[in-house]
Amino acid sequence: MTETQVVGSYSETGGVTKTASAVSLAVAYAVEHPDEDVILGDLDPRAAATKWTGASPKLDEKGNPLDMSAILAADDVEGWADAIAVPLDPERGWPRNLRVIPSSRALSAQEKTPDDHAERRLRRSLIGTSAAYVSLDFPNRQGGVLTQNGLTACTKIVYAARPDEDGLDGVDGAKITVAKFHGYQAEDGLPKLPREVGIILGAAYVGAVWTRDARRAEEEFKRTSPGMLLKPYVEWRAIVKEARSAGEFYSKYGGKAGGDRVFQTYRDLLTRIV
Repeated sequence: MTETQVVGSYSETGGVTKTASAVSLAVAYAVEHPDEDVILGDLDPRAAATKWTGASPKLDEKGNPLDMSAILAADDVEGWADAIAVPLDPERGWPRNLRVIPSSRALSAQEKTPDDHAERRLRRSLIGTSAAYVSLDFPNRQGGVLTQNGLTACTKIVYAARPDEDGLDGVDGAKITVAKFHGYQAEDGLPKLPREVGIILGAAYVGAVWTRDARRAEEEFKRTSPGMLLKPYVEWRAIVKEARSAGEFYSKYGGKAGGDRVFQTYRDLLTRIV
């Protein structure tokens, strides 16, 4: 088996399609590779990916939920990712070979942990995983233990953005955090990982219509992050938000809804990432 690809979706701003990118890429890989295991890890205490997928955590012998906070709260976590990841409901459009490591508000408590090497716990939990592809939904944080865990675990990072000021600010901040992380790795003689793949521009346009502000933001991305915009851009469709609210994946809603076209875009983007 080849090395597991761990791809993070990151922005330091909320509401810029970060979760949509992480979830959609995970589903895209699962559909493209039905014989391989895929894990979606929710690193965000807001638990947006967890809520969307309807992932319900397993419980330990005391009835406590086993989610991402359990991994980040312990040291001896080798193999925990596979043990904690839970399957999803295929009746709601989720692939059978996709499992989720859920998150919860309890994850916030790990942001101030004083433990040495706490940033390595997620990576350690993935040792021996059966998953060929792991998609991580990062928190929109300026560094910190949660983000450090994600960066340490990832082999690649994609920046998620909408074509607006929030999207620009979120990518700029995330790039600074990743650059600092790479700097610390260089000081320790470690390879420059995760590799920055590029920027996914989500909810970029409606039909064939671009707003003037969106076009301006696109040009600013080209100026500040030359060569990093990944194509095709992702169209805005209301069905994505509607399906998310219903706990479903949107690809089954074709026709005028356009969910199938949005998903095809992510499948095309996946080929540029893996």
